[in-house]
Amino acid sequence: MDEKRKFKGPWIQQFAIVVLGITLGVLLFWLLGFVTNDIDSLPKPNRSTVRAKHVNPDLDQTRTSLKQRIVIIRNVIREKQRDQQILKDSTKSLQNTINQLLSLEKQNRPLSPRQQETLEDSQALFLDNQKKYQALSEQIAELTRQQRKLDQELTGVSKQIAEQEIPAGTEYDKLMARHRWKLAALKLAVIIPVFLITAWVFVKKRSGTYWPLAYAAFITAFLRLGLIVHEYFHRKYFKYIALLVIIGIVLRLLVYLLRMIIHPKKASVVKQYQEAYDNNACPVCHKPIRTGPLRYAVLRKRKPVLPAGQGGPAPKQEPYSCPSCGTELYEKCDKCSDIRHSLLPYCEHCGAAKEDWAGQVKFSD
Repeated sequence: MDEKRKFKGPWIQQFAIVVLGITLGVLLFWLLGFVTNDIDSLPKPNRSTVRAKHVNPDLDQTRTSLKQRIVIIRNVIREKQRDQQILKDSTKSLQNTINQLLSLEKQNRPLSPRQQETLEDSQALFLDNQKKYQALSEQIAELTRQQRKLDQELTGVSKQIAEQEIPAGTEYDKLMARHRWKLAALKLAVIIPVFLITAWVFVKKRSGTYWPLAYAAFITAFLRLGLIVHEYFHRKYFKYIALLVIIGIVLRLLVYLLRMIIHPKKASVVKQYQEAYDNNACPVCHKPIRTGPLRYAVLRKRKPVLPAGQGGPAPKQEPYSCPSCGTELYEKCDKCSDIRHSLLPYCEHCGAAKEDWAGQVKFSD
């Protein structure tokens, strides 16, 4: 058996390979993200352009004019209401003055000429403020009627615009849906070939020398493909797509594990047989081996232990077959005639390879 042994390198080198592989995956993920972002920058339908095809521009101008007039009227109403409040405060102050002077007359206390003059002026100014307050009230009422009329006109114009915006919105939604499908098609046109190439490389090279490159590229392309499908396909459809992909992955892993059992790799078989021999058990049925010194072994916690005090020389090793399954476990070496492991490829004494060892098991490629 001339199979070349792989040199794995020190642990620091293996760790560096894993870190660089992860870094490569992140960089490739960013690179594919830049490509998809550039595709997203393609011009999309203009809502204003679509709206202008359906909505009468005169109606927009009328609505704008009505809104401006309503704002002006509201400002004027607020100003006149502030003037009314000033007049109200002034009138209240005058009324207090008049009431104080009249209370003096009721007490039979004659008013001085100056107080009499103040009373007459206050009464005249009070009446004048009343007239101004009444005039402002009438103006506010008139402005309110104008505002109500403009509000009704604005409601009518807005209703007409809303009716005309319905087909505009429908057309815009169709254009946006078409644009989204266009972006999805372009992104998939880029990512699917990349995914197929990386998947082929992964299948062929995942256990080879450049396995970090294969894993990084495949995982990156798979994640980007999943993000694109999740973004552009409806959730109702995405769950089926995701479920089918997961089922495919599970089936592939199940088939792979079954093939590993039916047609295992040489390294896996050697490792399995070596561990069984190290545990002093049959590699086929796992029955404890009872040959040579192990003939007197006692099982404790599933491990054979030789009892102390066994005097005399150790029994000589001889060819041995498992009494449970009949598998030959120890045999004479063709080169040195010493006892060797029947299910391992090399003799532990002379290192000679067993010529028919590979034919005992059907290996996978």
